[in-house]
Amino acid sequence: MQETVARTRASVHKQQKKPVKRRKARRLVFLFLFAMLLLAGGVAGAFYWKINDTIGTLSNPTRDGVNTLTEEVDSAYHSDKPISFVVLGRDTRPETGSMNTDVMIVAVANPQTKKVTMVSLPRDTRIKIPGYSGYRKINEVYADGEAERRKAERNGQVPTENGVTLTKKTLKELLGIPIEHYVEVDFDGFKAVIDELGGVEVNVDRKLVYDDPTDGTHINLEPGLQLLNGEQALGYVRHRHDNRGLKYYSSDFDRSRRQQEVIKAIVDKTISVEGVTKLFSIMDVAGEHIHTDMPAEKIKGLAIDFKGMSSASINSLENGAYWKSPFTYLPKENLEAIRTALQTEMGLNESVVAQLNDSPIASSGGEETATRSKPRKKKTIESAAQSTPSPKPKQETPATGQTPAPTDSGTTAPVPETTTPPDIQQPPQPDGGTTTPPPDLGTQTPPPDIVPPVTPEQNTGSNTQPGSGTNNS
Repeated sequence: MQETVARTRASVHKQQKKPVKRRKARRLVFLFLFAMLLLAGGVAGAFYWKINDTIGTLSNPTRDGVNTLTEEVDSAYHSDKPISFVVLGRDTRPETGSMNTDVMIVAVANPQTKKVTMVSLPRDTRIKIPGYSGYRKINEVYADGEAERRKAERNGQVPTENGVTLTKKTLKELLGIPIEHYVEVDFDGFKAVIDELGGVEVNVDRKLVYDDPTDGTHINLEPGLQLLNGEQALGYVRHRHDNRGLKYYSSDFDRSRRQQEVIKAIVDKTISVEGVTKLFSIMDVAGEHIHTDMPAEKIKGLAIDFKGMSSASINSLENGAYWKSPFTYLPKENLEAIRTALQTEMGLNESVVAQLNDSPIASSGGEETATRSKPRKKKTIESAAQSTPSPKPKQETPATGQTPAPTDSGTTAPVPETTTPPDIQQPPQPDGGTTTPPPDLGTQTPPPDIVPPVTPEQNTGSNTQPGSGTNNS
């Protein structure tokens, strides 16, 4: 009897204990979740504060006393409206003394499709600047605008034009879309961001070797898939001349492709686990080296709507650029396709811009290939942006029997055998007015390291590069 009572009491005691244990377990789970929510809230709060602090540093609608935003630009963010902007990469090191832009990329971010459509514009692209006479290189536009600003200041006037505003106007006529904002990154910032990320993985297409002690440039890259630090990545996208001679030079096409390749690598690294842990330090770098006139509300809106984006969200448009001294040209079909793609993303049509600037298109017609929306006027440009003189017509070269290729202004450009251009000697593309390219550039087999062998895992497409000795037109 006593044993029965004892067992009964023990059973009741166990039954009473179970709910207590369950309640304790629930309490622990609740406390854990609550702690996680507090932690997440604290991180989110700190992240939000950091974004606000960074945006306050890098976002400013006024640049050197000039308002860079036009009246048509809406400062509010709308998740159903695309945003256009130009990315400008400049070398601000004192030893270079240059105001030119080494990198110019126009992009449209569409929050509805979660896509970014972009195109790189080669630095030597021929362009006519609104209000200026003659052809210039597109990398000079920013410098010309800055020259105007400084001239106004010297004359005691309030400047209304600067490098950013003139660049926006020029690109609007070129592409047929309003360029709402700009994002300027200096080379030190570019390197610092990549170093903060721990480097980016890039498949270097070929051996690149160049040294310029005057500005501290030293490029020495071997071909293959590898992790590049900031200095190496900058050399990869900037490589033009090569210590080994003309055949090893990089074309504007090469540089445009590399710029887009590295941008995609940066995006993928940023959203990686390693990148996310370094967001605060990356923001510090951004605040110091990046400038934009994009309002804070738009930056926050884009950050939210495009969170988690990868390189797959970036659509790179092919510019088809090719060199014909002294400029880089864009084929008509490529330029028209670029315009259509950007206008479509912006929800616009060609009627938005009264006249399109076709100056990058090479033809035998000359001046009529570039229309203008303003009367021509002569400008006195400071040494930061010198006008490119038009060469005098040349007769047939007796030594080779080859007639130099005519330029669009009716003059002739020196053949590659007698002139070393500022860019790679890329084979001229057929445009109805050029002659057969010289044998040493158009038909000769390229050096072995121009197109290095790659494994099937590395090879995501053709590695044959235009301008590397093989005409891909």
